[in-house]
Formats: sequence, C-alpha cells, structure tokens
Amino acid sequence: MMTPQTMETLGSINMIEHIIRKFRELIDTDSSIPPELRGALHATLDEHLLDAKKRLLVRVHEGADAVTCG
Repeated sequence: MMTPQTMETLGSINMIEHIIRKFRELIDTDSSIPPELRGALHATLDEHLLDAKKRLLVRVHEGADAVTCG
C-alpha cells in the first residue's frame, strides 16, 4: 500500500507530465513554429521535465529525512 506522501508525489509527477504533454501537442500542431525549432523546443521541455521531477523527488526525500530525524 502506498503512503499518502507517495500518492501525492505520483500525482504531482503525473500533473507535470500532463502539462509538458500539452506543450508538446501545441508545438507539434502550431504551423507557425518552424520544424527546425520544434526539436529545440522539445529538448528544452525534456530538460524542464527532468528538472521538475528531480526537484519534486528531492523535496519529498528531504521531507522524509526531516520526519525520521525530527
């Protein structure tokens, strides 16, 4: 069984991925964005997605440490 904190974390990751997915759809369907720029935009989104997940997981890990040490 998952803890409430784990469920909240997974929900947050899911929301971040959903937002990034919507940006990807916009990039792929907007005809005013040149094809050569689309790749760069997708790469930037990949970086932001990884950074957001890392920040979230670090925050959760630090919270868990505070609970066990405090």
